[in-house]
Amino acid sequence: MTSSAPPVVAAAPAVVAAWVTDVRPGPDDHTAVLRVDLPSCALEPHARVTEAAERIDADVQFRPPAGPECPRTTADFPVKTAAPIGKRPVIVNAGESWRLLPGGWRKCDKILGCEPPADHCAAAWIAQLEFAAEAEHPGTTRACDQNWLIHDLSRRGQAANRVAYRWAGGGWTSFASAKDGGCGEILAVEPAFPQALCRDLTPPS
Repeated sequence: MTSSAPPVVAAAPAVVAAWVTDVRPGPDDHTAVLRVDLPSCALEPHARVTEAAERIDADVQFRPPAGPECPRTTADFPVKTAAPIGKRPVIVNAGESWRLLPGGWRKCDKILGCEPPADHCAAAWIAQLEFAAEAEHPGTTRACDQNWLIHDLSRRGQAANRVAYRWAGGGWTSFASAKDGGCGEILAVEPAFPQALCRDLTPPS
């Protein structure tokens, strides 16, 4: 007599984290609301929160269904902290930082942080434009006021690339490049550029 093999029991689906698309105010200073994207048939979705003195880590976990895929949906999950949230960032999606500011919750920039400097010539704004330009090394700011900037970008094995920028409300936007010193190449593109910022500049090197 042969014994039949024991039935195969399917493993329970692994727990996964939903993608947080927004963080919103809750009803009190201990609560934030996570808006997440997840399958409409997600099993046992639930919010988790771990708080420390300087940060709050939060996510929404669920078990994916064992059957066919189902349409995706959005849902809100409140997370409650023991202490008031205050200025502590809420960390979601394994690294995204959000903070409650006077205008509501805001996703923090990886370079500028949660409260960008008021000074447009600050190092953080320069670092942002260098990141956008894929500069390999820190460059050199040649001139800057709150509306105009000249910055020499640096890349490995290449001569410095002089670039002129204008302030665009949320960061610096390039509009001209220059190989020579002075203002000629910049003013040819933007006559309104202040000559005091470029008149005495030597060529990039």
